[in-house]
Amino acid sequence: MAGLYRAYYTGAKEEAFGKDLAEKDWVVLLKAEGRVCGFSTQRLITGIECRQNVCAPGTMNVLFSGDTIVDSGVRGQSGLAGGFGHLMAYLNERYDAQSLFWFLISKGARTYRFLPTFFKRYVPGPVADVDLDARLRDVATRLYPKEYQPETGVLHFEGDKDRLIADELREDTASRFFRKRNPRWTDGDELCCFAPLPMDNLNRLGERVIRSTVPRWDISP
Repeated sequence: MAGLYRAYYTGAKEEAFGKDLAEKDWVVLLKAEGRVCGFSTQRLITGIECRQNVCAPGTMNVLFSGDTIVDSGVRGQSGLAGGFGHLMAYLNERYDAQSLFWFLISKGARTYRFLPTFFKRYVPGPVADVDLDARLRDVATRLYPKEYQPETGVLHFEGDKDRLIADELREDTASRFFRKRNPRWTDGDELCCFAPLPMDNLNRLGERVIRSTVPRWDISP
């Protein structure tokens, strides 16, 4: 995993990667012929009370996705997304589905595109959502009180920061939206994103990808 991380990020420090990994609860791995060719690190933060007045009442259980990388040679596959979907289903079985949300920080358009590709409701996006925006601000401020810029919705880190070595400059709507909202992504700024995690927030493609993926749980759920 660390080798894959170094291959796609400049300024990557193995100590920082190890610290981030140690804070997570799960890793969704994509393997081909025994080789790790993609991963996404995940942490569940439970019992958060939204402090914004416009939030609907009730506590939040927030799945926080950290580093997410897929090797360029296997990017046509949907295994990583399917594996994430099975983790999502696992959480839906064990928590009140309406309390579940996904907090994603995105260094590049490829990661951001998970949202419009698989989900119906999310922010930031083309449709305004006051409740989700408020929840996003609350969670981002808690986790990154110094780095989060609420006026832009991005995390900005002072000093050296790992940055994508390259990202596809695609001209699809989602990629253009990401670059507009996070113009300094090449400097390591990360766009904060948020989505409800009940299974009914998946679109048809998301449902189909999960059904077509058979995960292997290394630790029995």
